Amino acid sequence: MNRALLFKEYKKTKWFILGIILAGIALHTYTFLKLGRSFRFAGMEHLWDVIINRDQFMFRDLKYFPLAAGVCLGVAQFVPEVIQKRIKLTLHLPLSERKTIMLMVGYGQLLLLGFFLLHILCAVVFSSFHFPYEFILSFLQTVAPWYMAGLLAHSMIAMICIEPTWKVRVFNILVMIGTIKMCYITDFPGAYGIVSCLLAIVVLYVLPFTFYSVYRFKIGEQD
Repeated sequence: MNRALLFKEYKKTKWFILGIILAGIALHTYTFLKLGRSFRFAGMEHLWDVIINRDQFMFRDLKYFPLAAGVCLGVAQFVPEVIQKRIKLTLHLPLSERKTIMLMVGYGQLLLLGFFLLHILCAVVFSSFHFPYEFILSFLQTVAPWYMAGLLAHSMIAMICIEPTWKVRVFNILVMIGTIKMCYITDFPGAYGIVSCLLAIVVLYVLPFTFYSVYRFKIGEQD
């Protein structure tokens, strides 16, 4: 049954997954080509002046990609369940409701986490040929909140879609926007620092709220 449920999630999301992968590759290709052009025409001395003295971040093009990836995957997984009214059938599978939702949300979270780690690794490998360790550390501290925003968006979309009443859905949407905004307070290089660890806790903290939406759905809450 677990495999059948995961296969169902794969069937719903396979084209979205392919789109996210291709978009990620295209974004990195564009970023690396743009930086390579800057290396050739402006020179490393100019780039060092821009990075160190003007506090410019070379990978700002990555800023909203993780968020878009998380939103797209969440929509692909949970919007059809609600629109086509399949969520009731899904929750009546011969599995506990908790396990069913854990598999659905976990499927998306693990896919995103795996792809995000590979995406970051590619940027780190590229940067290691041109920049010192300190720049790479600053890069990780700067982009980590952006990728966490993608994970937050995915799990909170699940909570919003399963919630049975529109009043609470609107409230949850506002909570999602406010929570995700914490990840975009600044793109100053390395500004988040250790705060990134606190954001990781927030990512884990919001996951169980989906079960509350499931509970409200099961007891038949209405507007």
